[in-house]
Amino acid sequence: MSFSSTLAAIDGWLAEYAPLTLRDLPPPATGAELAAVRAQLGVDLIKDVEELLRWHNGAGRATPAFCLAPGYAFLGTADMIALSRRRVAEDEARPMWRTWNRHWLPVAAGRRGKCLAVDHSDSDSHGNVLVSSTEDGRDFPKTWPDLGAVLARSHEAMRYGSRFMKSRRTVLDGRLDWEEA
Repeated sequence: MSFSSTLAAIDGWLAEYAPLTLRDLPPPATGAELAAVRAQLGVDLIKDVEELLRWHNGAGRATPAFCLAPGYAFLGTADMIALSRRRVAEDEARPMWRTWNRHWLPVAAGRRGKCLAVDHSDSDSHGNVLVSSTEDGRDFPKTWPDLGAVLARSHEAMRYGSRFMKSRRTVLDGRLDWEEA
């Protein structure tokens, strides 16, 4: 399924089973908001990231937040920029122990300083999605080949109630959430 088809399928599933979650998702990012993200990264946005932000600009303020993957709330452009700046500054403060690449864009925030980041660097991992943590990264982080793979797996878990990232979807009072499984 194409990336845009996955986004449309998520909207369709939310409309049918979690309409309050869909209603709470913000409108698409504006051109100025996308330009601000590009400026922070210093490179062009990967096509899927731009398409994601033209779909909705983050999860909004609803609780529980819409997650791109279980436990990882979808960040809007302002929060992406703020988290990226914070991670760059943290790395500059400790030059011997780097946990962040300035060309990673955080697209979703988890607990305890974790986030899902899309690699925008000019390297073999360009386009990969990784779990980044502020903690000492002795274990190689979980990665996916691209944002489409993450969202396709999330949609599958929503649709079939299957387990993904140690969680299963729940719907209560028209809102999507994830619980440990």
